[in-house]
Amino acid sequence: MPTARPLTPELRALLAAFAGLALIAGFLLFPLAEETDRFFSWTIQPPLTAAFLGAAYWAAFVLIGWSATRATWEEAVPALVPVTAIAVLLLAATLIHLDKFDLDSLFGWFWLVVYCTVPLALGYLIWRQVQVPREPGGPGDTPIPALLRVALAIQALVMGAIGIVLWVSPSSADTIWPWVLTPLTARAVGSFLIGFAAAAAFAALDNRVERLRGAAYAYATLGALELLAAAVFGEHFDDGESALWVAFAATVFAVGLAGSAAVRRAERG
Repeated sequence: MPTARPLTPELRALLAAFAGLALIAGFLLFPLAEETDRFFSWTIQPPLTAAFLGAAYWAAFVLIGWSATRATWEEAVPALVPVTAIAVLLLAATLIHLDKFDLDSLFGWFWLVVYCTVPLALGYLIWRQVQVPREPGGPGDTPIPALLRVALAIQALVMGAIGIVLWVSPSSADTIWPWVLTPLTARAVGSFLIGFAAAAAFAALDNRVERLRGAAYAYATLGALELLAAAVFGEHFDDGESALWVAFAATVFAVGLAGSAAVRRAERG
């Protein structure tokens, strides 16, 4: 019989708080993409970058919010892998580019305080969580369909490679990204790409449909919102470079839908 660790109330509460913060950040960055000079921690140009980040936060909200409702640690792990990666990388990017933040406003200080405390709180509560004794129960072990698993692995490689280049060498954004990024926004975008790559890689390696549901919902949300961002702010793409981006976002959306369908089939037995 499978066993699992019950999710601790403290980690559940932290996940719920993260979900709320991601929901708010997504609103400030997507619907208010052209108002970041007034309503965000730093001014983001062009608005397409803000919308991209807003879509990523809303996808994170879906993943984290779903995970906060789960009964076990094993079901929450697929969310904690990307959340931890993104939080640490965004903290590092913040400290490197601290001069770009609006520390004369509440938004700037709120960002700084959140990203300085989140990795520490997360690390401590994960340490507490893994000490919880196992109990009978937990997710099953139905394998992910082979084609879907391959698609997840390929997307993990693509997003991870681009994300690492953007983070390590933000000046390379001019050659590998389809619109203009500053060093700070290149590292912010890279942080999310690495985080979502980690989520896709974890799903492919874990190979259990039962732990894919939250990630599949988030993946479909990410793809759909990035397509919407491209439609609304398409004028900010470099000439002739929108098609490949739109095609990749469409594959992310399709993989999210395919993952959701695989979960439903597994639940039906």
